[in-house]
Amino acid sequence: MKLGRIIFELCIITILLTQLSVLLAQTRTLYVNVPEENLRNAPNGRKLGTVTEGTDMMVLYEKDNWVKVQITGWIWKPSLTTIKKSSTADGEFRALHIFVQTKAAAEEILVELSAGKDFGELAKARSKSPSAAVGGDLGYFNKGDFNPVFENAISALQINQVSPIIEAGNGFNIFKRIK
Repeated sequence: MKLGRIIFELCIITILLTQLSVLLAQTRTLYVNVPEENLRNAPNGRKLGTVTEGTDMMVLYEKDNWVKVQITGWIWKPSLTTIKKSSTADGEFRALHIFVQTKAAAEEILVELSAGKDFGELAKARSKSPSAAVGGDLGYFNKGDFNPVFENAISALQINQVSPIIEAGNGFNIFKRIK
């Protein structure tokens, strides 16, 4: 019986590895073919910096004439921070975020929020998101910066309104729009 279970598990692992190799084969690497190109936070959005000819990048998403890319490189560590410094002119939206792994936990948080608890404090105490350390603050952003499901949910909210529970992938999300 144990040998049968081991063979079954090996078959499952083989299937998963085959699917992963297919997904990896679908990723494309592109290279900048002009002397310098702008890197933007969204199509026609704010300029983040420039990349030079020959820079390689992995395609994450394509939309019309725009390609969302991931660039791997090195940057001087003392130049980095976990807190985004920006002005209100830097993005169309700003929101707070709580991420939990169970629907029950998300429902409890909504009850606490409706009872008047502070969103930021709940994010610090309960969220599993990296933004928890700063009260769930996602900073300023524009359309195209995040998962479209999240962006649509946030853009549908009024300022200071809290979203319903949004299930996505590996957990449950609650947002509060603050800009």
